[in-house]
Amino acid sequence: MRQVAQEPFVFYTTAHIVELTGRTARTLAELRDGIREVTGSSIFHHTFGAQRDRPFAALRYTSDFARWTAEVLQDWPVAERLAFMDPTEFPSIRELRERILQVIDERLAEEGETAPAPPGREFHFTQSISLIYPVGQSARTLPELREGIRRASARTLFFHLMEARLRIGRCTNDLSCWLTDSLYAPDLAGRLDHLDL
Repeated sequence: MRQVAQEPFVFYTTAHIVELTGRTARTLAELRDGIREVTGSSIFHHTFGAQRDRPFAALRYTSDFARWTAEVLQDWPVAERLAFMDPTEFPSIRELRERILQVIDERLAEEGETAPAPPGREFHFTQSISLIYPVGQSARTLPELREGIRRASARTLFFHLMEARLRIGRCTNDLSCWLTDSLYAPDLAGRLDHLDL
């Protein structure tokens, strides 16, 4: 393992501006159609964003889609299937979107359409505009990285450990990539990759 990296690990964080898309859904079929047609930013917001911004809800539902189908449509079979889907296991939003659509299509094929949402309980598709900026901290050594992690906000850690999977298109994270490429510590990187986040 290299003791001092040539390239530092730079800690970043994010801010998100949420905007309505103007699209809503009252039924499972309308939810499916919306998921098929909205931007990748909207899919990200309702999956990764749900875990980042609504951590208590994410303990039960891994996406806004799962929560809405359970709490509003009361379609427990599809809600359960969506809730067991871990967004971080998909290397791209496209693949995540396709799997969500598959789950909903399978449910519609089994039971057909369920009762619509009551007035005022429609699903509102939103999307995020992400602003990414450095927090003013970096690391060149393992002790500096450890101290940076200790001081990092939850949003910074989420960015480097969870959102990173989509940016780099692999089921890994920024910290593991830097440990492997800059400190030549692949064993430590592998252990970090296997943490249950």
